[in-house]
Amino acid sequence: MGTCDHMDVYLVRHGITNWNKEKRYLGHSDIGVIKSELSQLNNLQKVLSRLNFDHVFTSDLLRCQETLAYLSIPSQVSIDCRLREINFGDWEGKTYDELKNQIAYRNWLENWEVYSIPNGESADVFQSRIDSFFYELFQQAIETSPGNKKKILVMTHGGVIRYLVSKYVSSRSFWDLTISHGHGIRLTFEHQKGEWVCSSLLAVPFQEKEK
Repeated sequence: MGTCDHMDVYLVRHGITNWNKEKRYLGHSDIGVIKSELSQLNNLQKVLSRLNFDHVFTSDLLRCQETLAYLSIPSQVSIDCRLREINFGDWEGKTYDELKNQIAYRNWLENWEVYSIPNGESADVFQSRIDSFFYELFQQAIETSPGNKKKILVMTHGGVIRYLVSKYVSSRSFWDLTISHGHGIRLTFEHQKGEWVCSSLLAVPFQEKEK
């Protein structure tokens, strides 16, 4: 029995909602997916069902739980509110056209890590809760996992995936990455010299991307 020194983390964005279709900011509002659109996830389901995940984690919001239920992944599932999208505060439910003339909004688009969303979540708080989740994930892998390889599925939101890629893949910035609903990426981590390093990035379910 050894510890885990290699981990594949599959980060998948939930299925589409009405607000997503209308291009409205959707953070902590608990809106479900459009049921008639779920069949578009069939290709993703085929890919993920073959992977034999050690564990599945999901945001507690309805759109993530409904997507995960449709995919029917045979694995233990843990619900974690730290995997939520950022809280958009006063901008929740608004569109770009409704916000584009606000100075606070333009500043946030220019530098989201410095300027906060009015009555919403700051970058520091958003990043800290996601970092907390991943710190625990890595610690558990080191301390408890048999063998030396692990597969984890995380059902979450677009902003969470953007942040994680920008954090662990030095060539990508927060706004560089676009993840469609029902798609995701795989980050491969290796434990090297006491820290977890991302060694590759791959698109899911289309297996043809690079780092």
